Amino acid sequence: MTGNEIFGFVGIISGAVILVSTLGFIYFMFSSYKYGSREEANRFFGTYMFNNPKRYVLAFLFLVIAGSSLAIGFISSFIASFFINPLSIWELLSGIAILSLACFFVTFTSIDHPKSFLSYIAFLKAKKKKK
Repeated sequence: MTGNEIFGFVGIISGAVILVSTLGFIYFMFSSYKYGSREEANRFFGTYMFNNPKRYVLAFLFLVIAGSSLAIGFISSFIASFFINPLSIWELLSGIAILSLACFFVTFTSIDHPKSFLSYIAFLKAKKKKK
């Protein structure tokens, strides 16, 4: 396997992870709003963030890594374009950025541990049926 093929697989898998985690988060927010209220959804998500601070520090650390990698990639590629082909530099740093973004979406949306979100949605549905 060449480097391009590896980065291609990283991009495809990262894109799928980002898509699934974003759709899961949208489902959670839509269900919370539909069966409860915006204030309840914000309160639950804020409480979840407050009770899991390490998860969200890690999530934003991945976002910082992705942003830094993109910035370094752009700067290095433009400087290197005067001397060498900058594509190899850009491939590596953009691969790191995409992988870090996928990790950010997984940790931020908690798609790897959806039990608490799904139980909260079930609680809201049961609460709405009682009314």
